[in-house]
This record gives sequence, C-alpha cells and structure tokens, in this order.
Amino acid sequence: MTIHINSWRIIVAAWKHFVRNIWLSLTTVFVLFLAILSVNVLVGVNALLMNAVSLLENKVDVSVYFKADTAQGVLDQAKFFVMGLPQVRSAELVSADQALDAFKKRHAGDDTTLSALNEIDGNPLGATLIVKAKRTSDYTFLLEALQNPQFNFAIESKNFESHEDAIQRVRLIGQSVRSFGVGLIAVFAAFSVLIVFNTIRVAIYTQREEIGVMRLVGASNAFVRWPFVIEGLFLAGLALFAATAIVAVSVTWLEPHINPFFDGQAGLVEYFMVHAQQLLLIQGLGLGVLVALSSWAAVGRYLKK
Repeated sequence: MTIHINSWRIIVAAWKHFVRNIWLSLTTVFVLFLAILSVNVLVGVNALLMNAVSLLENKVDVSVYFKADTAQGVLDQAKFFVMGLPQVRSAELVSADQALDAFKKRHAGDDTTLSALNEIDGNPLGATLIVKAKRTSDYTFLLEALQNPQFNFAIESKNFESHEDAIQRVRLIGQSVRSFGVGLIAVFAAFSVLIVFNTIRVAIYTQREEIGVMRLVGASNAFVRWPFVIEGLFLAGLALFAATAIVAVSVTWLEPHINPFFDGQAGLVEYFMVHAQQLLLIQGLGLGVLVALSSWAAVGRYLKK
C-alpha cells in the first residue's frame, strides 16, 4: 500500500513540475521533437537511397546477341548454362521473330529503316539472351562465363548496359547523408541534454524550499529525484508522439510527389509501416534513457549541496 501511495505522490509531483514550468517544458519538448524528427528524416532518406540503388541495379543487364542462323539447340544450351550459375537472377531468351517485332516497333516512325528491312530477304536478326545478375559486381564474372566454347561461336556481340557509375554516386550520396545525419542527431541530442538540465535546475530552484523540507523530514534522494525523472519521460513521450504524427502525415503527403522519380514505387509509406514498431521502440528507448539519465544526474548535482 505504501508503495502505491509513494508512486502516486511521485507522479503528482512530476505533473506539478511540468505545469509550473510550462514554457520551459514545452521548449524541451520542441527540442526533443526536432531530435526525433531528424532521426526519421535520416531513416527516410536512407530508405529512398536504397530504393534508388535497387531500381538502378534492376535496370542493369547483359544482352547476348546470337547469329541469325543459330540453331535452337545451341540457344537452349546457352540459356541452361547461364541459369545454372549461382550469380544469375534471371535469364530471358528472346527469339529471332520476337527481336524482329521489337525492332519494328522501335522504328515505327522511321520509314527509311523499315524500307531497308523489307528489302532484306528473311529475318536478319538473331535471338537475344537477356541476363540479369543478383549483384552488379557479378557482371564481370558473367561476361567471362559467356566465353564458353560450347556456344561462344554463335554469339555475334554482347551489350553490357551498365549503370555502375550512377549506382556508385547514389551510394556515395547515401554515405554523406548518413554521416551528416549522425552529426545532426548528435547536435540535437547535446542540446536536448542541456535543455533538460536547465529545465530541471530552474524547477529545483523554484521549489528549493519544498525540496529542503522534504529532505528535513527524511525524504530519500531517490524520492526527490523520481518526480523530475518522470517529468522528463513525460516530455520525451510528448515529443515522440508529436514527431510520429508529423512523420506519418509528411510521408503520406510526400510519397505521391516523389513516386514519378522512382518508377511509381518510392516505397516510403510501406517502409515506415513495416518498420514502425522497430523505429518506435528504438527511438523511444533511446530518448527515454537519455532523458532519464540527464534528469537523474542533474538532480544529483543539487542534492549534494
């Protein structure tokens, strides 16, 4: 029973501290809100960068063009060999007729090219094998593997459509953004600690007589500390709730505007929905520990006097 009474008194005292220093409390909430918001901005940007890299990697492939008179058995053997490689994600064999139809569609408005094609007897195009690797770093190996003598004699040319430079630039930008974000978070965390300290110091100063009486009647240091720790956790909770609401609204509004830059699949809302529980847990625990330790340490400075 005594434990419940003391807990209730601590919670009431924490609420009184919050109300008496409402402006400092709201300032603390605002700075903590900015710290959490900066974390979520960093997380969102990182998700978009990873999605951009994935989209670029999906567009990379090796097109193997076979000679027009290549037998179907050789084509099937080449596809079977490529599909057996662990580095290959997919392999599509485009027949000569399909290649001809695609060529005509690409040059539908070019009468000169189509006229020249009609003058040729038969189909001048051969089959094409389009190979996609699991990783962009695997394409060097695939190009060497395609030198297999069982079907290399039938290959007319290879076209490696590479976006490696673009992928590398996106990755470098991602690293820079993450480094900047970590620095930004550290700055906001430092400001948060300072403001929490100052808020508690002012609260203690305005209630110095009350604290003095509590100590005279035998109140323990822990009983004096806990209201300020609870107040700090309450402020952190408000900041986390506000930041979560702003992030949810912002992401929902932003995604339709950035979808065109990601082939209609920015995936920002989906990412935050899938990782919502994990993000809330990590950010809540991190912020709670930061505020609780700051509050406990700041009160300790005054209890020693």
